Amino acid sequence: MRIKYAMLLAVSFLFLNCAGGMKIADIEAQPGKYNEKEVKVKGEVVQTFAIPVLSQSLVKIDDGTGQIWVKPDSKVPFKGEKITINGILKVGLTFANKNLGLIIIENEKK
Repeated sequence: MRIKYAMLLAVSFLFLNCAGGMKIADIEAQPGKYNEKEVKVKGEVVQTFAIPVLSQSLVKIDDGTGQIWVKPDSKVPFKGEKITINGILKVGLTFANKNLGLIIIENEKK
């Protein structure tokens, strides 16, 4: 009986871990694989950059494995806030096999 509970717990943990999104380190390791594809990441906002006059903003999030810039669809989250982003990965600039510009453009919220 204990084995069944342990297996159920392990499967539940695996499912919940995968449902949370991708690791930023995985995206950084293989950006070509995910370029122009939908990705889901979650993490803590560590930096914000906003130009209110142009209604443009960017935030950098950290999931513990890496950091990535995100262009939110709507409001700018505050530093320290935990967010989940669904969007399209864009590789901005690749130089000498080094990706110098990864960003996730959040999908329009319905």
